[in-house]
Amino acid sequence: MSIAALALFGILGLVVAALVGSGDDADEAVAASPAVDRVIPNPGDEVLQQQRVAVVLDARYRLSSLVVYQSEQLTGGVDVTAQVDHIEGLNRFEFVPGEGRLIEALSPDTNCAVATFVLIARPDEADTARWCFEVS
Repeated sequence: MSIAALALFGILGLVVAALVGSGDDADEAVAASPAVDRVIPNPGDEVLQQQRVAVVLDARYRLSSLVVYQSEQLTGGVDVTAQVDHIEGLNRFEFVPGEGRLIEALSPDTNCAVATFVLIARPDEADTARWCFEVS
């Protein structure tokens, strides 16, 4: 393989990495924490009003609180921590809207969630993840 071809592949790799790495702030807020394995729904997803809101944490962490905001403004959020289910084997913490729940249905348009969690070995050190998604 020639040097020119290797250089071309190198440049192409940098361009692809730059395009893949250019997400919005919500993506970066979630990806910035090594504690967060996954959030549900994914940042930017369009979901239905009964969609579960969840965070999957590394096994060394536990959830302290989950607040759902029914706008991008992050004001007037509903702390749903008391109704969060913990799926232990997956270390997934999830809230499902429904009748008789703190939130019966997610509001149309943009919704955001903020999960606060702690390292089990150091519970005095909290961290957060924030992500937003669209509800139809």
